[in-house]
Amino acid sequence: MFILPTSELPAPLRQHLDAFAAQRPGWTAERVLSNALSLFLLQNGVQDRAVSQLYLQSTFGELFAPTSNDAKGELS
Repeated sequence: MFILPTSELPAPLRQHLDAFAAQRPGWTAERVLSNALSLFLLQNGVQDRAVSQLYLQSTFGELFAPTSNDAKGELS
């Protein structure tokens, strides 16, 4: 079950997140939230490399390794 530090989610979202979590135990609430928010920002014009890396890392986990450790995010 997902426990988010935000206000309660609508029932349909909560039900599908719970089902998702049951099938994919590696996806924590933090990973889902990070993935959703970073994708939202990227789709809405943010061009920050650090946000892109967060999205890729939350999507692919250990399979994604950034090319450098100096990605310091710049606001767009």
